[in-house]
Amino acid sequence: MFRIRATRVAAALFSFALLVQCAPPQAHAGWLSKIGRLADDAGGVGGSALRHGLPGDEVAGAFARHMKSLPAEAPGTASLAAHATQEGHWRFTNRSGEHFTAANTAEMERMAATLLPDSAPGAKLDLYLSQETVFQRPDLVKTLPEGAKLHMLADGRAFPLVRFADTPHRFAAEVRPNVRLRIGEERTFNEALWQLSRPIKRTGVRVVSLEPGARHTLSSVPRIEPATKAAMVDQIDPWKLPAALSSIKGQTVVVTGRVEGELLHFKAPGGEKALSLEELLGAARAADVDVVVLQSAKAVQPGARNWLWQSVEVKGLGDALGRDNLGDFLEALGKGRGGLEIEASTAASGRARLEIVPVSAPGPTTDGLGNWAESLVSNALGNVVIEAVKVDAADKERRDELAMRFIPGVPSTVQWLYLAGIVMGLIGLGYTRRWWARLWPAEDRAEYAGALGFYAARAVRGLAFVLVFLPLVGIPAGLWAMLIGTLEQLWMVLTAPVRAVRWIARKLRPAGG
Repeated sequence: MFRIRATRVAAALFSFALLVQCAPPQAHAGWLSKIGRLADDAGGVGGSALRHGLPGDEVAGAFARHMKSLPAEAPGTASLAAHATQEGHWRFTNRSGEHFTAANTAEMERMAATLLPDSAPGAKLDLYLSQETVFQRPDLVKTLPEGAKLHMLADGRAFPLVRFADTPHRFAAEVRPNVRLRIGEERTFNEALWQLSRPIKRTGVRVVSLEPGARHTLSSVPRIEPATKAAMVDQIDPWKLPAALSSIKGQTVVVTGRVEGELLHFKAPGGEKALSLEELLGAARAADVDVVVLQSAKAVQPGARNWLWQSVEVKGLGDALGRDNLGDFLEALGKGRGGLEIEASTAASGRARLEIVPVSAPGPTTDGLGNWAESLVSNALGNVVIEAVKVDAADKERRDELAMRFIPGVPSTVQWLYLAGIVMGLIGLGYTRRWWARLWPAEDRAEYAGALGFYAARAVRGLAFVLVFLPLVGIPAGLWAMLIGTLEQLWMVLTAPVRAVRWIARKLRPAGG
């Protein structure tokens, strides 16, 4: 019987294949989808398969959502989602949700004709890769059709991918028009994406000028410039800066200088001085302050005067401070410099670090001439040329923990356990009151000369009970009360038939019996 059924299924598949050959090209995708479903019902087949609506396909779902948010494709272009399977095969999905699995070069060549029957010959192909593919199987990317423009679907968005010529298996995601993020570890990449999208307040960014002998502290609220509504430059003694960060918790401090190893060099009246960068970052970590280091070869501080007695400004910083998030901030700094490239890493527990450098220019001769000309013009205009940026900021996990705090300075875990103790203590109030009465007996009115002292003592005892005793014993008391209540309810349910029989027996018992 099984052989007869298998023969019938094979005959049906052969008949459908003949119909596909006779059908017009635009109908192939629909017929192949039906064949794929029949093959699945018959037990599945090896090699390539075209299916429709595979359940749980997150890549196809993300691709479909992204395609809906975009306008119709321009003539001469076509888009597909691509995902590398664990077996090393490629699974492609078109806008209609149809899938094609390619395991070799021949199947890869048939992929576009099958999924994109209406596309013009030689259409430019846009491939949207899953995030898992880029991070876990970058070696398979070289097998994709040559000339295809690659994107990566991540965080509900699609980022164009840039491939490095010297290392074909390494990529960078273009997170802004002139800002790209190197792809390394998936965790650090996701953290960097979150950091770049995190909103920043204009008044929460403090630009400091390192000047020996200046102020020793920073005000918690910045001075606002009336014209731009931005925080003004704070002049501070560099060796007092680490201690001063405790007064600006949760804000961002921007410093400028030349970084050499673990030292930050800055211009001073008597020549260049140096500040320990690790000491500064350690103090920022303790105060939950984000640090942005703008690295400049000249080490000139903003707010100083150049040789033309002009006020020194950081080139592009004024525009960058008006942006809404860190990504836009960096995009403004990278304007006119060929773009910026970000290398993300984990600095320490609760911190993320971003190393940002300009994208390399084509040739060394042009580089040197361009830097010399830019330096000359910037000195004449009183601008500080930024050569690199270092960002050391609290990571997402740390910021979420800070956002859950009701009282600053106290860990959120301690605060939530405290509240849970009070709530659970009220649930087991019968037990906690008896325990409290043994520890601190109630006041005797006869022991107090006046009513004021008696009620004051009662108030102190009540506050100590709610604010101190309940948080300490509330959780075990509440759990014990719930356990006892559950057991009592269970006992009532189990003994309900016995009690019902006794009640009926009492009703049937004759009077005086």
